[in-house]
Amino acid sequence: MQQSHTASKITATEYRSGKFLTFFLDGEEYGIEILKVQEIIGMMNVTAVPRTPPFVRGIINLRGKVIPIVDLRLKFAMEPMEQTEETCIIVVRAQGVEMGLIVD
Repeated sequence: MQQSHTASKITATEYRSGKFLTFFLDGEEYGIEILKVQEIIGMMNVTAVPRTPPFVRGIINLRGKVIPIVDLRLKFAMEPMEQTEETCIIVVRAQGVEMGLIVD
């Protein structure tokens, strides 16, 4: 009986501490709650959308879904950076909205 009590206590602790996907922007480390992450994809062509803020790069078609793409460097007022092999899009769902985040 004592072992199951300890096991449930560990689970509760892990739940409170949470698990995060971490990524970098301009050398700084950030994290997103792992339950909000849908997938991580490589960079792809982004279609620009008129009259959007500069940090909204545009949209992509991901398996029939239209996903808005946000450049987090621009959103956080950092200097833009050339795309590298490590640049990717993290597709997240938060508060019922699905979007892609461009990260280093």
